Amino acid sequence: MFRILPSKKIYIIYHSIEYMAMKNYWREIYKKYKNKAICVDIEVSEFGGDISVIGIYIPKGGIIECQHFVKGINLTFNNLKPIFDNTSMIITFNGIKWDIPKIKSQFPGLISDDIAILDLWLFAKNLNLGYDLRTLENKFNIGRLYPETEKKGIAIKLWNEYKRGNRESLKKLLEYNKQDTVNLHFLAIELMNFKQ
Repeated sequence: MFRILPSKKIYIIYHSIEYMAMKNYWREIYKKYKNKAICVDIEVSEFGGDISVIGIYIPKGGIIECQHFVKGINLTFNNLKPIFDNTSMIITFNGIKWDIPKIKSQFPGLISDDIAILDLWLFAKNLNLGYDLRTLENKFNIGRLYPETEKKGIAIKLWNEYKRGNRESLKKLLEYNKQDTVNLHFLAIELMNFKQ
């Protein structure tokens, strides 16, 4: 019988002999919950530091709109709660190990244990594909509007520039996060349709 597994349990299973069955698990939760899914990606203020930005994309037709919650501006439990209360699945990239624990630590009670977590990093690994988001984007021809958003480590640099008074750096940081967040939706579609 199909059931949602806690994120910690998923990670433990993946590193056991049961991991081959996880391909079906990822596909089942995607099929079941894709119409009430959100894509989530976080940035931090420094390595191991607090969350600086949470990007959330709710897949839908028409204009692509990514919501941003920024530390010191609108990154609060009360602002985030309505969105997480109305979702059945969170799509992430390495989120089980990184984004989800970070959010739960900083905002206890925000993410219910009933919400399914679709970790595209683990799913891609399960399909024997590359583990890097940029590698997977290139493989499936998922483009980025701005090439500078491909640079690794740029998010912390941009945040620090913003904190020193450069508001243009915040705009660039949000664009960087938007590309990461929105592309999770298109990557999920490609991985679900991928045939080994």
